[in-house]
Formats: sequence, structure tokens, C-alpha cells
Amino acid sequence: MDTVIFRNVTIQDPKGPHHQHQADVVVLNGTIASVDGPEQAQAEGAVVIEGGHLSPGWLDLRVHLTDPGCEWKEDLDSLSQAAIAGGFTRVVTLPNTDPVIDNRGLIKSLIFRAEHLPIDVLPCGALSTGAAGSELAELYDMAQAGAVAFTDGLRSVNSPGLLLRALQYLKPFDGVLFNTPLESSLAPHAEIGESPTSMRMGLKGIPAIAEEMMLERDLKLLHYFPHRLHVGPITTAGGIEILRRTKADHPQLTIETSALYLLLDDRENTAFHSYTKVYPPLREKAAVNALRAAVADGLIDAISSSHHPQSIEEKKHDFPTAEFGAETLEVAFAAAWTGLRQAAVPLERLIAALTSGPRKVLKLPVQSIVPGAPADLTHFDPEAEWAVAKSDLRSKSRNNPLIGRTLTGRPQHVVAKGRLHVCH
Repeated sequence: MDTVIFRNVTIQDPKGPHHQHQADVVVLNGTIASVDGPEQAQAEGAVVIEGGHLSPGWLDLRVHLTDPGCEWKEDLDSLSQAAIAGGFTRVVTLPNTDPVIDNRGLIKSLIFRAEHLPIDVLPCGALSTGAAGSELAELYDMAQAGAVAFTDGLRSVNSPGLLLRALQYLKPFDGVLFNTPLESSLAPHAEIGESPTSMRMGLKGIPAIAEEMMLERDLKLLHYFPHRLHVGPITTAGGIEILRRTKADHPQLTIETSALYLLLDDRENTAFHSYTKVYPPLREKAAVNALRAAVADGLIDAISSSHHPQSIEEKKHDFPTAEFGAETLEVAFAAAWTGLRQAAVPLERLIAALTSGPRKVLKLPVQSIVPGAPADLTHFDPEAEWAVAKSDLRSKSRNNPLIGRTLTGRPQHVVAKGRLHVCH
């Protein structure tokens, strides 16, 4: 185990007693030994890291896993290295692999294969068999095997009956359901968010009401049968308005958006570069502003990466025929913080959405920087400016829309599973 002293760091821990204090934090044998305590003098031979900010380890709720089935895009080892580069100590993986992770055996297999990794991998099980949206999968068995949530990933739950049955089935063992609210039947074969930009580009657009209608439906079902429902990534101003109006009525509802939606609007698509083709799509500037405001006031519980690696062959097409997806694990914090700074959103709101917020969604214990706590930590510099280069990416894929862009904020180190890792 590593012995590490973080000297004169600013603690960013909105749920902890030392939030925004400057202190020396000593990590001994995988545990926080002291926060400005006498143990620091006894830690001979320790790695000493000066300055910066220190928070509980970041948790990413939305990572697209391509192992098994498409390991040339990303395997578990490259995924973990990309997560470390992004400052994450834990990632939640979606079940849309090949085969789809929809049974106990595949959950146990994934957990076993991830044991050697430097970070924690928390698997979602598919909500429906094959993530096909027809029949409920083996939810209880997967929960017993270690699934932390249930979702069909990018495939929204189109059947209200299936969603209701899932909520009812999950309640006895307190399972949580993730749903991406997007009524795809409103815009089949669309490639971009519907807006004046899509019209100028001559591309079929996905209207904002596709998100808003499914949100309204999900909230009505939640009112009828209250249980744990997590919705996201939210991308539209109308979706935020609906949730702002109704969240107080649904205490078990949690909300997520993803980093790119806090930085980029749909004008990025006018270059017809397939790397900005993501699902859900980028929206208008008004939506970006609404999302930033929702982070500022705490409406949004969690900010994810929506890391979605694709191969060169799948992205090297004209915009309409290229696959959806962006590789974002290494840049998620910087993208979110660069966007939020523009709206004067406090740093503590972003850190909460990377730490206590995701843990609330999964009902994991709150983690704080206090003596005796496990050392699961992210050390970062919120003022660092850096231009994203391909050499910064540890993913096997390179479909990152921010290559060449200057961002603000960068993780420096993580302590995960008791060991220190350098982010870049």
C-alpha cells in the first residue's frame, strides 16, 4: 500500500467537516490517517504531493462498456486507465455489450474480470432481456450477484407497462431503475437535435419534446407507483423545467446530465464532424444555460461522462451515417468545469455532482475526507489550462470531440483501492 501526504491541499468535500479548508491529509495503508494531525511527521518515505484540491473519489454513473463483444473499441484495462486519467475511482457500466449483460452469470463474470483493475467497476444489469424492451430480465438474481442498477442503456424504456412492472418488481429489494428519456419514435433515423441549426444543415432532427414527453410519462408512472427512478442524461431546457416543477413531489427521483451538454451546443455540429454526433444529441445554447443553472441550484444530482467509445471505422463517415458516441472519460471533469465556470457555478456544485450525488443515486455510503475513512480520493487542479491532445487519451478509441480545445481544470492523482495513481 502507498503512504501519501497531500500537503497544503484545499479540501473539496461538500458533505464533510473540512470542506474548503486547507490542510495536510495523510494516507497510510489505504486509510486516511489524519487531516492536519500528528501522524504526518511519522510517515517517513511517503510520497509528498504539494498543493491543489482534494475531494472524495469521483464516481461516473454512465460508461458504455464494449467488453465483451467489441474489445477493439475498449476493454476493461483500457477503460480503467481512461478512468484514472479522468480522475475517476469508480465507474458504473451500462449493460449494452455483446452479449447483453442480462443475467446473473454475466454480472458475476464482469465483477470477476474487473477485480484486478486499479479502479472499481460497478455493473448495471439490463432491465429487459437482451435490452430489447419486451420482457423483464432476471433483476433480483442480478442484484444478488452485484448489479448496482438496472437499465437498457441508450435504449429507452418505450413501454409504459414494462416500466411500471419494473418499478413494482424492484421495490421489494430496493433496486434502482435508470432510464434515458427519449421517445425515439418521434424522430426515427434522426442524426441531430432539432433546431434552426439542424434545418440549416439539412439533417433530420430529434425534437426536444422527445425527451419531455417521456419525462412526463415517467413522472406520471412514478406518481402512481413511487419507487427509485433515475433519469438522464437530461439535455433540454423543457426537460429541466418539467423536473424543476415536479422533483419535490418525487423524493426518490434522481437526475443526471453529462459533461458535454454543459459545454457544447448544437452549433458544434455545423462542421459536420462525426465526433460531435452523440446520443442524446447536443442541443441549443438555451438548453446548455438551463443545464448549468440546474447544476448551480442542485436540481441535477449527478454529472456523468457518457463515455461511448467507437472505432475509426464507425466514425470515419459522413455525419448522417456515422455512429453516435464520444470518448469522454479523460475530459469529463474539464469539460463540465469549463462550461460551468462560464456561468459562475461554484466548484463545490460540480464536486457534489461527481461524489455525493452519484453515491446518493446508488445509495452508497457518503464518503468524506476524515480520519479513519477509506482512502478513495481525487486530487485535482481547477485552474489548470490544457489543450486536449490525442496523447492525453488512454482509451483505445479516439472519437473525442474536444481534441485541440483548451479546457480548464484537470485531475492530477487518484487514490483508488489503496494505491496512488498519476492521472497524466
